[in-house]
Amino acid sequence: MAGSDKRVLSIQSTVVFGYVGNKSATFPLQLHGYDVSAINSVQFSNHTGYGKWKGQVLDAQDVADLFEGLRINHLLNFSYVLTGYIRSESFLQKVGDAIKEMKSKNSNLIYVCDPVMGDNGALYVNEKLVPVYRTAIVEQADIITPNQFELE
Repeated sequence: MAGSDKRVLSIQSTVVFGYVGNKSATFPLQLHGYDVSAINSVQFSNHTGYGKWKGQVLDAQDVADLFEGLRINHLLNFSYVLTGYIRSESFLQKVGDAIKEMKSKNSNLIYVCDPVMGDNGALYVNEKLVPVYRTAIVEQADIITPNQFELE
């Protein structure tokens, strides 16, 4: 197992067919010696770029339950947090709360935020997520990796 300084919590999407989100991030990080724990923000049949997909979108209660399980077992101690595609406003708010909690207990925690919201002039998430990113997420990020549209 990787050292305690190489623990990553990756919070993003997963798909059954294809490679995006946690399905893309976990393996390369593991190859580089990181111990990766994944929370899926959505579980879809395939990438939404196909135009049609089926699956689940986790909400605030779903992720709160996962964080509580980690908390009560003293497992909510990571070196890095990585966030990507999140489709639920309430889920994103809970993620922001959890990052704030983790940073208060570990000032060395590094938060990498990829605010996957849209591209080519169009959002592919609900516009209600934009102010949550602005007020609760981006301000906590140590590294932000937006594309040109998301930066604007």
